[in-house]
Amino acid sequence: MEFKPGFFGKLFTRSGNWKLSISTDNLVLESDAAATSKVALPSLRVVDVRNGVFWSTVHLKTSGTAVALRGISRNDATQLQKHLCQAISRSLGRLIAPFEKLLAAAIGNLDAFYGQARYLANRDVHIWSQAQASGGLDVRKLIEILKHPFFDRSLIQRDLEKDIQRLQDVLAGQRQELSRRNELFVANEMKRLKPFFDSVESRPLTDEQQRAAVVFEDRNLLIAAAGSGKSSTVVAKIGYALETGFCSPGQILALAFNKTAAEELDTRISERLDRQLKGQGSVTSRTFHRLGLDIIATVEGKKPDLAPWANESRDNEGAMVEELIQTLATSDRNFLEKWVTFQAVCFRPNKELPRFQTQQDYDAYLRQVGEERDGHKGIRSLNGDLVKSMEEVAIANWLFMHGIPYEYEISYEYQTADQHHRQYHPDFYFPDINCYHEHFALDDNGKAPAIFKGDYEEGVRWKRMFHTAKETDLIETTSAMYRGGSLFGHLEAELRKRGQQFKPRSPQEVLARLAELKLPAYGGFIRTFITLCKSGGQSPATLAAKADSQRDRYRALAFLDVVVPVFQAYEAKLATLRCIDFEDMIRTATKYVAERRFVHPYQLILVDEFQDIAHGRAQLVLAMLEQNPDCRLFAVGDDWQSIYRFTGSDIGIMAKFASHFGVTATNYLTWTFRSNQGITDVAATFVQANPSQLKKTVRAVDKTKDATIQILEYGKDEDSEGVLAAEIDTLADIARAEQRILRVFLLGRYNHLKPGSLASWKKRHSGALDIQFLSLHRSKGLEADFVFLLGANSGPYSFPSEIVDDPLLDLVLPVPEAFEYSEERRLFYVGLTRAKRRTYVLTKKARISRFVQELLKPQNRGTVIYRSGKVDGDHPDVEACPTCGTGVLRVITGQYGPFMACSNYPACSEKKKVSAAR
Repeated sequence: MEFKPGFFGKLFTRSGNWKLSISTDNLVLESDAAATSKVALPSLRVVDVRNGVFWSTVHLKTSGTAVALRGISRNDATQLQKHLCQAISRSLGRLIAPFEKLLAAAIGNLDAFYGQARYLANRDVHIWSQAQASGGLDVRKLIEILKHPFFDRSLIQRDLEKDIQRLQDVLAGQRQELSRRNELFVANEMKRLKPFFDSVESRPLTDEQQRAAVVFEDRNLLIAAAGSGKSSTVVAKIGYALETGFCSPGQILALAFNKTAAEELDTRISERLDRQLKGQGSVTSRTFHRLGLDIIATVEGKKPDLAPWANESRDNEGAMVEELIQTLATSDRNFLEKWVTFQAVCFRPNKELPRFQTQQDYDAYLRQVGEERDGHKGIRSLNGDLVKSMEEVAIANWLFMHGIPYEYEISYEYQTADQHHRQYHPDFYFPDINCYHEHFALDDNGKAPAIFKGDYEEGVRWKRMFHTAKETDLIETTSAMYRGGSLFGHLEAELRKRGQQFKPRSPQEVLARLAELKLPAYGGFIRTFITLCKSGGQSPATLAAKADSQRDRYRALAFLDVVVPVFQAYEAKLATLRCIDFEDMIRTATKYVAERRFVHPYQLILVDEFQDIAHGRAQLVLAMLEQNPDCRLFAVGDDWQSIYRFTGSDIGIMAKFASHFGVTATNYLTWTFRSNQGITDVAATFVQANPSQLKKTVRAVDKTKDATIQILEYGKDEDSEGVLAAEIDTLADIARAEQRILRVFLLGRYNHLKPGSLASWKKRHSGALDIQFLSLHRSKGLEADFVFLLGANSGPYSFPSEIVDDPLLDLVLPVPEAFEYSEERRLFYVGLTRAKRRTYVLTKKARISRFVQELLKPQNRGTVIYRSGKVDGDHPDVEACPTCGTGVLRVITGQYGPFMACSNYPACSEKKKVSAAR
């Protein structure tokens, strides 16, 4: 069948000579303007006729081309459109005909696939879909035909479209039918195996626990609340895999992060799953390090020697690095000077002023990192001055190191006080050269932080004007110079230009003065930094570019000046001893697995406490999964309890689990069998103040709420043990009345908080109380009837701690957490949720932690009560002081009735009326 324009059509439309012919499955177009083209009829998506006065134009479109055929008569155009559409439809019918038998077979296969007595995972679908493709069924081709605008559905069987949609759903869609099928399977399995789930642990498993045991996706993530029975679920998961024949005991690997946890899991599995294991062997429970050691030993034929300091607790690693530092400091004068400089000038992280939202926030921060002496407040420098900012501390300590005499904030030599200004006190004065120094909190554009409003910049202009008018010499530095790393070079040049003599103090003298400040040791932190470098395949020497872009550039570069030689000395020591550390072990084991030099037998890998995983360990797990695509992963953890970032764990791996490991089924354990609802609600709200934490609602079996968190205030450090002793005596009376031994934890952010009277308390209350002191980190995973959180204060050794979230770790961790004190918040949450019945929080009257102040929010009233430290010293109506940031407002009865006043009075005079509601 052929179509072409008429004589007059060509003449008046200038269409040229063209001819279109339609064959069985093709369209052939010939024209003067282009070469003859042949188009498959099914590729045509548009056949459109547009009529003119005398002649018509036919528009043809495929997915990639468009043609306009002009000059054809209106009647011929209509005929062309009719015959072409019919030809396309017939051609599509011929295309789909061979697929009908294949499709019927595929649907039968799909029904059989869904009918299997097991959970169907993504891997199962992948294998099934490959089998269908190998049989010649191309569902994508079918869908393309079915959706063609010219396809005549009368040419196919009535259910064909439905069948194609079913196949499309499972192969390329949202797998809704598969999800419904799996949900029904899980429900039936929970009913079928109810006797097993009721007896596998000491108490029947909850529906959440049973579901987590039955779901067997390629990758399975179980997010478990504190005290929700995750260990029971791990045992049930293994038991279910054995009960259903998914794998044998030798094909199961359970990984833990420390030897004690691995041994406990081993014991629990063997005791609880005795029937399933009988005669079949045992499940492999390992620490990551033991697994790495076994892999290396298998490949190399012998076990490698571990570094003497390498142990599961990592207790001695910080001390070992301190020894390396001391050796370097003794033998290398250049290193010693850099180490002293870093400690003196850069030890503490400097929180930049623009990051504070209010002046009150900044003042509270200064109180936290500073101290008060003789009525003066500030941060102590090496020279003994109390200065007013972290940057000024760095400057003061730099001047001290270089032996430059200075006076801090002395009165300006000319009288400046008037009705608008107080007497002027420049930041620093150098008596040797009669010169002043002002350090201005200005950015690169000369702008002050928003918290200082407009008065600060006006004050800068006034000071400059006064120095000019009085012809007094002034050196200026700015926060922008400090952040950019140019401040000390600029200051040195300006001082030398004025003839200032530099008389550097010996490093030993500076170290001795540093020791007086009693700053925390940095060895553990440097060891962590080295660990992260090695596990991430980096070396400190390659991190200069990252350091150059840090907010505190000077500090980051000064740290690298120290850590590079320490890293080199560390590696040299390993080489001398011919041994490896844990990072070498994990990296080497991962390499052997990836190269298939070690082929593992496992079909199911379980990882407990997954929130603590680091990149090196995650890579080892991933290598094992990639080696055997049929191997399933079951990871259990609680991102709310991720507290080991300082050892290399990365919460981002759990938060973005699927992006790291693949298609994932996520389940939750939201019932807690430990803490009551009061502790649970307050702790959950507290930790979820960080918007990055995974959201969940936690429900407690024990519904008790009233007074389940009690804040105990004490006045002086020496008073804390008296407050603690009185409360312990009360708990002992409760234990004797209940005729049982109650477990009591005393938890400290720092080990030095261990009470000196602990031994005597244990002896005195033997038979009534089991009292233990633990660091908060060591308490994770444990529980007690009553818990005391010690030293929840601001100031030195604060909680939240300043050192833990050190931004220097951002050099070796992929993504820093944006939320302030995020890990310290999780650590506080861990402390709160160790208790079954009640958590006590001890805080110093004038140094109340910001975390304690958060607990005092109105929505917690009744659950959280504030006490003055005496058994009967309740202050039920308290709230955080908005002015000082380290005190609380509480009801005081004065001459004219009750009012609220700050606990830091007279240092803070904040007052407010008692509301009618109170």
